[in-house]
Parts: sequence; C-alpha cells; structure tokens
Amino acid sequence: MNTPAATAAPTASAKTWTKTADRPLRSWRKSASIWVFAHVVGVPVPWHAVRQTDGAELLAFEHQRLLALAAAGERVPTVLAFDGFSLTTSDIGETLDHVLHRLPEAERLALMCAASADLAAFHTRGHWHGGAQTRNLTWNGEHFARLDFEERLQPGMALATVQVYDALQLLLSMARYLQPLGADAVRAVLQAYADAGTGGPALRDFIAHLLPRLGWVSKLAAWSPRLDGSRELMRLRTVLDGMTAFVARGAKP
Repeated sequence: MNTPAATAAPTASAKTWTKTADRPLRSWRKSASIWVFAHVVGVPVPWHAVRQTDGAELLAFEHQRLLALAAAGERVPTVLAFDGFSLTTSDIGETLDHVLHRLPEAERLALMCAASADLAAFHTRGHWHGGAQTRNLTWNGEHFARLDFEERLQPGMALATVQVYDALQLLLSMARYLQPLGADAVRAVLQAYADAGTGGPALRDFIAHLLPRLGWVSKLAAWSPRLDGSRELMRLRTVLDGMTAFVARGAKP
C-alpha cells in the first residue's frame, strides 16, 4: 500500500460528473442537523457555511477550490468545463467507502490508517477538505484522491479548527467498519493521523476536551432501551473508547 507525500494528478477516466446550479440543495432540516452535530462536537461551524441557498455560488466556490488544489499538486478531479451554471469534472475512481465495504474485515484497518495518514499529510501541506468522509475520498490501489469541495468553511473558521473537523469527519465515517474491530482500531486510526503530520497535538487536545461531552451523550442514551442497544450507540462507544486510549497515550511521559 502506497500513500506517498509527493502528489500527482489522479488517473484519468473517460467518465465525467456534472453538477448544476439548479440541483436540489441541502434542506433547512439537513443544514440544522449538520450545524447541531458540529456544535455538539465543539466545532463552531457558522450557520451560513452549512445552509445552502445559492447553487451558482456553491459551484463557483467549488470550482475555485478545485483549481487551487490542482495547482498545488493535490489529487482532485480535473475541471473540464465551468460556465457558472454547470461544473463538469473528471472521474477519480471508486470511493473509499465502497472499497472498504468490499474488503474482508481483516484487511480494512490498514487502509483506514493509510487514509488517516494521507489526510494528515494533506493538512500538513496547508490544506483542508471540509467533507473528509470516506464517501468523498477515492482509492485506486496506490493513491487517495479527494472530491466534493463545496463546503464554505473558510474564510470564517481557523484553519486548525477546520482540519480537526476533517479528522473527526473521517473517523466517524469509518465507525461502522471500526466497531467490529474494537477500540484499539480507533486508536490506531487516530495515531496514524498523529504520526503522519503536524496536526496530532491539536487533534489530541481537541479530543481530550470533547470526550466528556460525548460521554454524556452516551450516558443519556443509556436511559432509552431502544437507543442503548442500537448500532449507532455501539459505534459511538467504540469510538469513545478508542479516543480515550489515544488521548491517554499522548499523556504518557
């Protein structure tokens, strides 16, 4: 498995993707749920950053981000056409989520750690994603690439805060694959991030302050028999245990 620090354009594909300004945008309810989640985990995402009302503005923002990241040598879709109403980009392969779904359970952790390390390197080069879930990463067997850059988290949020948010998005999007592997797998994914870049201390400090808040969520959910045995809560508790181990490891002299 190769996750190099050097970057290059993703392998070209004949398949293309087109977004238009008149596509359905995020609903008020979905926007509110994202905003509440971000604030629950301690990330002060501005309301205007999650509430989507202008499709053309979102396309223009994503267009500029794709051009800037490509110019920096990052692996992102190539912009093939943009006219203010539609944005056509190249295909960059199968998403990491689909790849993980197909892999045998025993082979998943290595790839998840590699994705976490790759995100750390991306951050160390001074970038942020804004939608770092596994559905917005691709893996071609050698390299990761990134897609979907319409989240307007900057300007308005500190770069370090957005990068921590990226790392949490990635980790939580892996929760369904991590839960069967246990808390040590969660710790390993977080440690891979810490070892591969400069953002480890900031992530560890943020998680240390986040743990009591998420612990209360877990305790409150335990009052409901339906929630207490749910897959979502089982995943959350595994993540919490792994986060606790990650923070404790950093605290050792």
